[in-house]
Amino acid sequence: MSTSRGGPSTARRYAVVAVAAGVLVLVAALLFGGSLPQQSFPGLPKAGPITDWGLPLARFVYDLCAFATVGTLVAAVLLAPRGTPEAAACLRAAGRWALSWAAAAAVTYLLTISEVTGLPLADLLEDPSILTFGTTVPQTQALFIVAVAAGVVAIGTSFGPSPWLNGFLLAVAAFAVLPPAYVGHAASAGDHDIAISALMAHLVTVAVWVGGLAAVLVHFRRSDRLAEVVPRFSTLALACFAAVAVSGVASAWVRLDAVAQLWQTRYGLLILAKAAALVALGAFGWHHRRRTVAGLAERPVRHTFVRLATGEAIVMAAAVGLAVGLSRTPPPPSEGGGGHDHLLLEYDLPPFSIGNLVTEVRLDPLILLLLAVPAVGYLIGLRRLARDGVPWPPGRTAAWLAGLAVLAFALLGGVGGYARAMLSAQALQYVLVALVAPLLLALGAPLTLAAQTTTDRSQYGDVPRAILDSGLASRLTHPVTVAALQVVPVALLYGTGWLEQSSYSYAAHLLTLALLFCTGMLCFWVLTGVDPLPRPVTWVTRARLLAVVAVVPLALGLALWFGPGVGLDWFTLVSPPGVSDLSADQRAAGLTVLIIAILVLGASAVRLASWRRVAQRRRTLV
Repeated sequence: MSTSRGGPSTARRYAVVAVAAGVLVLVAALLFGGSLPQQSFPGLPKAGPITDWGLPLARFVYDLCAFATVGTLVAAVLLAPRGTPEAAACLRAAGRWALSWAAAAAVTYLLTISEVTGLPLADLLEDPSILTFGTTVPQTQALFIVAVAAGVVAIGTSFGPSPWLNGFLLAVAAFAVLPPAYVGHAASAGDHDIAISALMAHLVTVAVWVGGLAAVLVHFRRSDRLAEVVPRFSTLALACFAAVAVSGVASAWVRLDAVAQLWQTRYGLLILAKAAALVALGAFGWHHRRRTVAGLAERPVRHTFVRLATGEAIVMAAAVGLAVGLSRTPPPPSEGGGGHDHLLLEYDLPPFSIGNLVTEVRLDPLILLLLAVPAVGYLIGLRRLARDGVPWPPGRTAAWLAGLAVLAFALLGGVGGYARAMLSAQALQYVLVALVAPLLLALGAPLTLAAQTTTDRSQYGDVPRAILDSGLASRLTHPVTVAALQVVPVALLYGTGWLEQSSYSYAAHLLTLALLFCTGMLCFWVLTGVDPLPRPVTWVTRARLLAVVAVVPLALGLALWFGPGVGLDWFTLVSPPGVSDLSADQRAAGLTVLIIAILVLGASAVRLASWRRVAQRRRTLV
């Protein structure tokens, strides 16, 4: 084990400097933005200076603990070589950070109630019954969810290293970062869904970036594995930098009416200060990639890296303080009166036309990020195959990219905008997300590509095999399970009131689409047979499964075409101009499902018949 200059006392000094820088920037941002101090008015309750100053400071500590929890879990799951002492140390540290996160959420909960009720914290603690008031306030409801999720992470880390459990805990921690996105300024932005999506993408990527760098410095700066971990983190940090920049621009765009407000308002100037911090962090990353990443095996380069990374961490802490101050600063009032014209959809839609359905663009940062990850990952795999001289069928690449393009069209274009306001657009989105895209992506053979581009010595070279060998995958790919997972979600969506609920809530809408997409991917994984399966599936079984699966969209299309009205109460309220007859729109929805389902299922049947002929020819030759 090699060592570097500066022991634990030096690391603690740097940590104190980083936290102090963040606090100083936070205080400056609060004063500059006009958030503090607040003038009290006679006759109105006032929480007092403890709440005024304590709440943003508690939120700063909350954010640092959240980022440290996520980043340390990223280090344990993705960066540290598996089974190493560093991985175990990161896991233990993540548990401690999660406990601190839960405690910070509890303190923030108390101070938020104090601010909302106007009661000083001392008076609030004297009457604990008031604390239940927090169950009715969105801000405190979100904090309660965060505290529970952080507690789950803290408990889960005590079970020791386990790849599947650790991955689950990382997912829980990443989810726990998201609830605050539904409160605050994002809730009143003109494009509510894009504002929330941008903030969610921003929070998750910042947590991975900031917390990941802190974990590398704390757990690997004196480790012989630093040269192995830093290149992995460098690639991850570059992706986070791009995501933070895109989501930050989107957040500013939905809150400002004009570019001039960036320098004409205090809120805009704070955004420019955050942009300057991002540029500085980009400069740190550029210097790392050019000067330090490749030479970390040498001691002088290692020392240079640690010093640069420490400076980078200090800038990051200052940026976190600036972000907290910005969140407490009201955005400039909109010239149009603020907000959006549509109180239910919480975003505006142009009059419906086929042209708008095709050309309308709603760049959702979170969905952009989720689509960019598999696209870049697949291309990296292709580059590795080309480097090793291994051929890869171009049709698979075309199918994979076409599947992602279909998802982009369904989620980021006019289909995504109109889907919550029109049944025909919603039906089109359903067949694209649950049928067309999964078929194309399954034909891209992602598991096969992953298996061919990794080795047993890779960080996660055994993941494809582990997936295939797992009992869960074997149970999920059982034909009965696949058929049930195709029938039940569609029956619940269109046969109950869930369609209206999911259309009303953006989060519920995204989760519903995610469920439909995952069940579709599972179905076509089994039907296409391009990737290996955990269990053998004969041609007859596939044919029967295809017949059962075909019933779902065909029955849905006929039900929409000839059946009673679906979601009429909701669509009557939200249908855009250009849609005057909801019955005709529902018939169009049924026809859309029928046509696309027949095309997709017909293509699957043709492929299945071709696969059978090839298998019979091989048996004949043998």
